[in-house]
Amino acid sequence: MTQWETIIGGGGKRSPRDFYATPADVTDALLRWLRQNMMLMPGDCVWDPACGDGAMLHEFARHGLRSVGTDIREGQDFLQAQLPVESVSWIITNPPFSLAEEFIFKAQSLEVPFAYLLKSQFWHAGRRRDLFRSARPAMVLPLTWRPDFTGRGASLMDFVWVVWFGRPLVTIYEPLTREK
Repeated sequence: MTQWETIIGGGGKRSPRDFYATPADVTDALLRWLRQNMMLMPGDCVWDPACGDGAMLHEFARHGLRSVGTDIREGQDFLQAQLPVESVSWIITNPPFSLAEEFIFKAQSLEVPFAYLLKSQFWHAGRRRDLFRSARPAMVLPLTWRPDFTGRGASLMDFVWVVWFGRPLVTIYEPLTREK
């Protein structure tokens, strides 16, 4: 397994397969926003196809959602997968940064609304301009804090939830706050 040298937060090597457990407050902020805007209802089924240690699955349950979690570490490759159950109403995950574009195309092919946690500068790369046009997100929801993915303090990067559904003409940009 290749490990890349980069600073995530506190310095050090990147985790294998870009695994960084999503802090509860990050998932909570998205779920609260989706529920407040009537896009996600109690009892809906959410699939996390890069569930890692299940951190996001715990938040889904706390919000009254049903969930399915799969992960490449368990031999379940999202890029080769079909919907695990017909009742999946959303795909919500923190994809491996190195595979974010592939994850976007895969989720689009499944025709289910989806939300991905991405680095805020994800769309700043010139090579992603065509991706933005062909896979225009409905919403970009930046976090108003820097999460702690490593247990060593807040990240040195900013993050956004990016939400896709339908074929939007414009992308809504609205900052998220964490619950106090």
